[in-house]
Amino acid sequence: MNRIHQQELEQLQSLFKEEGIDRAEDRIKILAMFLATEKHITDTEFIEFLKEKGHNFEASFVRDTLQLFTRYGFARRNKFEGEEPRYEHRHLGHHHDHLICIKCQKIIEFENNQLEAMQLQTAAQHGFHMLQHKMEIYGLCSDCINTREASLSLASAKVGEHVQIKEFTGGSGMQNRLATLGLRSGDEVEILTNSGHGPLVLALNCSRLALGRGIAQKIIVLPNGRQKGEKPQVRLSQLTEGQKATIVRVTGGGAFRRRLMEMGFLKGTEITVEKYAPLQDPMELVLKGYHVSLRVCEAAQVFVSVGSK
Repeated sequence: MNRIHQQELEQLQSLFKEEGIDRAEDRIKILAMFLATEKHITDTEFIEFLKEKGHNFEASFVRDTLQLFTRYGFARRNKFEGEEPRYEHRHLGHHHDHLICIKCQKIIEFENNQLEAMQLQTAAQHGFHMLQHKMEIYGLCSDCINTREASLSLASAKVGEHVQIKEFTGGSGMQNRLATLGLRSGDEVEILTNSGHGPLVLALNCSRLALGRGIAQKIIVLPNGRQKGEKPQVRLSQLTEGQKATIVRVTGGGAFRRRLMEMGFLKGTEITVEKYAPLQDPMELVLKGYHVSLRVCEAAQVFVSVGSK
């Protein structure tokens, strides 16, 4: 057992003695086993883990003990989207954030001192005294991306994902129906909602489209993930005044995409955010020496990498 874990066992023993917590010795044994786990674990998983290690504590006692660990600052209870609550170690003086794969539920911890400093700076700029925070980034881990099918039905796409329409399998009648909504092969859309039942809502250019699940299953799409070796991408609408970036791609419907490309929004072009309007919309941009005004919802369809080419 490492020094930090030994200190935490001693602190728990002291605290529980002061507070008169019952069955303190059993709870200390449970903490020792909890500290031996190396993952974010549900109470059910932890109960099974204890049994595998030869400890047959009542399930209700283990759950009550995990709640005590949380109450006294030895554990953190996380409720990630779409999952059961999970517990992790809470070591004093350490903070980390999480990457959560929405497909395999893998949870990756990460620390970034620059992000921590930026959050403090942002809070200070607004006269805000930050007490605590957490960052949860949802997406697909590298393993799930590498094993993913090259194409899939629109109904299987994940919320927040950008996909490109490849083809329609429902015949000419459905193609004509979707064309009247402005949805055509080659268009790139963002998945706004997809609960697994009921309608699926898409963002196309600056409009929302609601499609029935039966129709969505007949639309074949290509996932549009970042390729290996490419720089991280953000939306043009996320940049601040004075920030420079390089255009990576323009998404949205065909006519919309062509209009932006005719305006000079081409891959590899450097672009600068000059300013935002008083109500933050539209935004004024400079590219190729020209000043261009773009609505924020339109700028959200342009993906850039921050920094020079």
